[in-house]
Amino acid sequence: MNRRAFSVSVLGLLLSSAAARAGEAIFLDFDQDGLNEAYDQSAWAPNAPEVIDRYTTVSAEVRRKYPPRTESYGPGAAETLDIFTPADANGLPVMVFVHGGTWRLLSSAEAAHPAPTFVENGCIYIALNFDNIPDIRLPGMAMQCRRAMAWIFANIARFGGDQNRIFVSGHSSGGHLAGVLLTTDWAAQGLPADLIKGGVLLSGMFDLHPVMLSSRRDYLSLTPRETADLSPIRHLDLVACDILVVYGANESPEFQRQSIDFANALAGMGRLSGRIELRANHFEVPEALNSSGTKVAQASLTMMHT
Repeated sequence: MNRRAFSVSVLGLLLSSAAARAGEAIFLDFDQDGLNEAYDQSAWAPNAPEVIDRYTTVSAEVRRKYPPRTESYGPGAAETLDIFTPADANGLPVMVFVHGGTWRLLSSAEAAHPAPTFVENGCIYIALNFDNIPDIRLPGMAMQCRRAMAWIFANIARFGGDQNRIFVSGHSSGGHLAGVLLTTDWAAQGLPADLIKGGVLLSGMFDLHPVMLSSRRDYLSLTPRETADLSPIRHLDLVACDILVVYGANESPEFQRQSIDFANALAGMGRLSGRIELRANHFEVPEALNSSGTKVAQASLTMMHT
């Protein structure tokens, strides 16, 4: 970001703060209270605790049925990943899943629930773990996820995976981080520019500017430069694969808009593999990967086996 763009961004934040004090719209038609609610899915999903409990219980059942290999991809205690593989895996495509949780909650322990869909259909599934806020800032979290992808590329053949068929998916804040991975300059890190061969983005956030105008700014604490650097929609020139965008009809309108705008941008550059609107709220969306018979799972498996 150049100096002029930085100044404009800072000015925008100041003007937004002034508008908020006056009770006026600060983003699109949202006033401050409305924007805060638009980025708080609990207002749109009263069954959120029940659904998140399902992540936990189903993931525990999956781990008993398909015990994963847990590996470290970095020096930190949280820098681990769980690898679920079919028996006698050899040269299989790999799906990496980045969990959500507002960048503050959950872990790979609650992210095993989609594994059977992939393991039972000739794929390797990896549940990625990393530090959460406040133990780390979002830029560091993105760095951990990138480190994990580099480790997977270098090591997945040892577990029966194909380093040339790595895919990434993620939900909510994990959808955002998956978007960051899909818009990473891998060549600058000495890796193939097309390290990731396809993406499945579930109810993510792809422009952090409105997020930073909401109450989430209190724990994200990003600079204008970091906000731009970590907004996937601002780095579409780095997209090197087709991407499936999924969102719920019962999510907040702002979360729907984020997915729709990103899908439209991808379509305009010929990189949208599909767009699926589910009859689901925000927390129910990733459960579409729990069964191989859903449209989301079928589209994901077709992407991986094409």
